[in-house]
Amino acid sequence: MGKKYHHGDLRAALIQGTIDVVAEQGIHAVKVSALARELGVSSAAPFRHFGSRIELLVAAAEHASGEWMQAVEVAMSRAQNPLHGQLMVGVTYVRFATENPGHFRLLTSAEIIAASPMLAEMNASDVEQMDLVLGEHHDAQAAQRTAGTLAAEALTLGLSQMIVDGLLGEVSPEQAAELAEKVLGVLGQGLQGGGETPRHQATRAGKST
Repeated sequence: MGKKYHHGDLRAALIQGTIDVVAEQGIHAVKVSALARELGVSSAAPFRHFGSRIELLVAAAEHASGEWMQAVEVAMSRAQNPLHGQLMVGVTYVRFATENPGHFRLLTSAEIIAASPMLAEMNASDVEQMDLVLGEHHDAQAAQRTAGTLAAEALTLGLSQMIVDGLLGEVSPEQAAELAEKVLGVLGQGLQGGGETPRHQATRAGKST
């Protein structure tokens, strides 16, 4: 972080400081006492806003989820149909993770999700929506749709993790989006039985509705 806190919103400063630490070092590196020291406040000051370290992490994750939902709204506003919307969300997810590694790590922590009813509900809603979209566009059994949903999540999460962890070298947000579209295209071929990219699949789906 490198900036001392003087006057203002300490709660917001702690949340942003947490996100910065997670982006640079990971969730394990978040220490409330270290954040207080970095912000130039007493070690007791953060606990006037957060009862524990996990409460601070949850608050940071919920803040990150707000920015993620804004990105989703933009992606969905450009969608040609529900299927294209889900594909756009997948590409947006990978790009968002590349641009915001702290957000990504917070939003994919099982411990944090379990401690936040809001995040747990959001995740469940995302899965349900994807299942519904697949069900509308495929003559598959419910179990197969669920498998398709899991496959889509595994691809987007796995690709994002590889990029954030540096396993693919230096990847720009633009490159991440292009790579996500190609990867999701492979999944689309399996689900729809075609050799088209997500953009072409979405156009075909739109014409059939």
